[in-house]
Amino acid sequence: MKLGTWIAALGLAWLACLGGADSALADPGKLARADCWFKAPDKISTRCYRLSVPESRAGRSDVTLELPVMVISVPQARKREDPIVYLAGGPGDGAWLDADRIDFWWEFVADNAWVNERDLVLMDQRGTGLTQPRMDCPEQEVAQIRSLGFGLNREVARQAWMQAAAECRARVEKEGHDPLSYTSRDSATDLHDLMTALRLQQWNVYGLSYGTRLALTYARDYPHDLRSLILDSVYLPESAFLEDDAWRTDRAFRVVFDGCRRSVDCNKWYPNLEQRLLALVEKLNTTPIEREVELESGKRAKVVVTGELLLNYLFQNLYNRSGIEAVPQIIDLFEQGSQAAITSEIGYLADLYVDRPDWGDALSLSIDCHEEVPFNDLSKLRRAYRRYPLLKSFAEDESWGVACDKWPMGPLDPVENQAVYSDVPSLLLAGLYDPITPPQYARLAGSRLVNSFYFEFLSAGHDVLSNEPCAGELAKQFLEDPMRMPGHACLGRLRPPEFRSPAG
Repeated sequence: MKLGTWIAALGLAWLACLGGADSALADPGKLARADCWFKAPDKISTRCYRLSVPESRAGRSDVTLELPVMVISVPQARKREDPIVYLAGGPGDGAWLDADRIDFWWEFVADNAWVNERDLVLMDQRGTGLTQPRMDCPEQEVAQIRSLGFGLNREVARQAWMQAAAECRARVEKEGHDPLSYTSRDSATDLHDLMTALRLQQWNVYGLSYGTRLALTYARDYPHDLRSLILDSVYLPESAFLEDDAWRTDRAFRVVFDGCRRSVDCNKWYPNLEQRLLALVEKLNTTPIEREVELESGKRAKVVVTGELLLNYLFQNLYNRSGIEAVPQIIDLFEQGSQAAITSEIGYLADLYVDRPDWGDALSLSIDCHEEVPFNDLSKLRRAYRRYPLLKSFAEDESWGVACDKWPMGPLDPVENQAVYSDVPSLLLAGLYDPITPPQYARLAGSRLVNSFYFEFLSAGHDVLSNEPCAGELAKQFLEDPMRMPGHACLGRLRPPEFRSPAG
């Protein structure tokens, strides 16, 4: 996608009695203790494992995947036997177990008391992070960085994405991988295998962004595994996600415009913000800003800042509070800032297009091509863009989903595009400013999850639990009694974003 992409011990005999998908048991011998590849801080205990799973459960490849697993425990605070398992977003994000990201979890555990009473289980999804062997598509990242310099050359972009997918497919299939085995259903089965191998009765599943879609797939296929669900920034399986991009994006920017108008300071600093952004986008689409910038990697990249690319950048800023607060300032800077300041901002923009080492492009491509693109009418998407003046130029883009023309799709299963109904107790968290998984998605999910509680945060964008401490207070209460509505006085103290004053 253009505007939005880039971006929970029981004996085995009891489990064997379960019907349906729950009868597919993992061999406990497939979970092997491993030496941890990091040093944890004092007062935090860790256990490391490798889970062996077949890449293809249908026998299409002979590859066995080794998925890294880490269990974090805080012995002084641990009180409960039902762990929390975290499902990362993306699709394509690792569980941040690599050397560059592992420190995040020490800070997360220190800052979030709601996870300390239980073990926290982390596992890289197949195709991400430290998985071995790892099917990946570095060709996609190369195309992504190159796209910074394409401007509005639609055909060049289309060909670049198709070529990257074709080259990656040829290489990974030569390596013996089966791209058809990288789906949400496969990852859900990996989770079931892990829970079975750990000899757990149930666990609590915490999904973020795409991780919520994976969590819902897991709840659909293995409902007996789940004690509770925490769904943060909900991505619905049944949503026409690509078709929705236009209204989601328009909604997000309108929330910003409204928030600025309601703020005395912001309205004074940036009057008529909506009209100013519209004019700026049209100007940049006609006369882009061109720069060559140095990426964090040390490589240089040509960047052609069109109105569309600026909107992408602003869109990404809406993911967290500090970015939200900077959006009016960035608009103002591109209108009338110094050339040095604009060049610096373009450098930040370009670095967003560089994948982290743990990112799984191939997993992302496989899930999009299997579970999303076939269920969307892209002509409807283009018509939808024309309804919104700010986004109308995107209607001319015909590169949506073209990589799937060169990637194996496999037989389509309509269930992957259907709503998940469940009575598993669920906590749904949404941020008002979230540009990619809007509150409407969480509310709709709640209508199908009969034992669910919904909270919307006017201060947050995407990833509520990492950005709003009050959400952690609710999660702690929810985990103590998932059938009781959580509540906390912090809800009355929430404040909207405080927009930044003009730079310089």
